[in-house]
Amino acid sequence: MHAAHRKEVPVNKRTRLLAWGALGAAGLLTGGFVLQAVVSRPLRTLDAQILQLQVRWNSLQKERQEFLQAEADVRAHAGRLFAAQAEAAEARLGALLTAQIVRVGLRETDFTRIPVGRRRLPGAEEVGWIVQGEGTLPRLLDLLFLLQSEPRLHRIEGLSLTPATEGARTRVRFRYVTLVLTPPSELGAPEATAELSLDDPGRRRYDAITQRDLFRPFVPDEPRANPTPPAGPPEPSQPNFRVVSLSSWDGQPEVHLFDDREKRLIVRRPGDTLLDGQVAMVDYRPLPSPTNPVSSPSAA
Repeated sequence: MHAAHRKEVPVNKRTRLLAWGALGAAGLLTGGFVLQAVVSRPLRTLDAQILQLQVRWNSLQKERQEFLQAEADVRAHAGRLFAAQAEAAEARLGALLTAQIVRVGLRETDFTRIPVGRRRLPGAEEVGWIVQGEGTLPRLLDLLFLLQSEPRLHRIEGLSLTPATEGARTRVRFRYVTLVLTPPSELGAPEATAELSLDDPGRRRYDAITQRDLFRPFVPDEPRANPTPPAGPPEPSQPNFRVVSLSSWDGQPEVHLFDDREKRLIVRRPGDTLLDGQVAMVDYRPLPSPTNPVSSPSAA
């Protein structure tokens, strides 16, 4: 037997090039996916971090603007403070209270002042006085108007007006407070302001309290006797007749009436006088009813 020998077919050069080209394209495509996975993930993480930093930067910028605005407001209000130190501010506030009490014509001895104590606030400290006293209502309103119109930084709290036990006087109680900055800051020269007049139009808004007279002590009215109504002419007495019988006697119809006022029986026949008229007839017919609307006449 002769062994069969296979004859190898030589690979075409073009086919070999196509195979290597396809293999290279597949490799490049796979490498691109791998490279994209390796490179793009850190890039996405970096983009997220950049976005977070940008949001944080915008927030810091907004906080900075708010801080600068707040600082400008504090500097503007610092010029309206009574003093830079708490002790000095408390003393000047008390001197203002005394001066205004005397100016409106109230007696200083009718008023007492108690320090409210110091209350710490963010960046500031509150000081002031608890004021209570009494006087006539118009002068107390003058005092409140002057204190409220004070251009320097202040506040009136817990205002209470009640009737006093003496005459037409009124008792007043309120807290008059101001602020000092912490830490203390340098204050500029206070602006010169003209003294406020009690004839200012703003004072007239307080007149409604006086006009309504809300705090006058209650005085009960004396009881008034009910006037006796004048006696009118006597009413004419009217009889009150009630029919008790419709009968006939000797062929003559008659009606029996009972007078409730005089408690007596009256008998009348046709032609007799009754009050201001005469009896015309005695009608024996029954009254009409829904079942018998028309009555038939009967002989009398």
